[in-house]
Amino acid sequence: MPEYTWKSELKPDIFGVLLVQPERMAGWDLLQYINHLAENRQQTERYEIAFWGKLFYPWAVLVMMALALPFAYLHVRAGGVSFKIFAGVMLGVAFYGMNKLFAHIGLLNTWPPLVVSALPSLVVLSLAFGALYWIERR
Repeated sequence: MPEYTWKSELKPDIFGVLLVQPERMAGWDLLQYINHLAENRQQTERYEIAFWGKLFYPWAVLVMMALALPFAYLHVRAGGVSFKIFAGVMLGVAFYGMNKLFAHIGLLNTWPPLVVSALPSLVVLSLAFGALYWIERR
């Protein structure tokens, strides 16, 4: 036979996944690739963490807003407004860094992807509510 057609389940878009970082993939594509890897008994943790991170991203925005609330109750006339703004920005950057760091640590320690994605937001949300309670009690 000079030519033979090889029928396969692999499509060209599956190979395109190797060129793109999981954090930059669409959620639906991540889910399909996770299913493909699971069917072939390959590791899916990195892609699952990216998938759950995409699902919890709107939650992280709400957590950042809750983190900003204690700074809104501080009196402007008391002074130090620039320090308060700087502290708020640094808390936001620290939260973002903690999310990324926790994702990498969870990948290394093979923690459940759902926990890796949700735990930093829950910890910071509890700290934000604690700070809000402390401001209200003052």
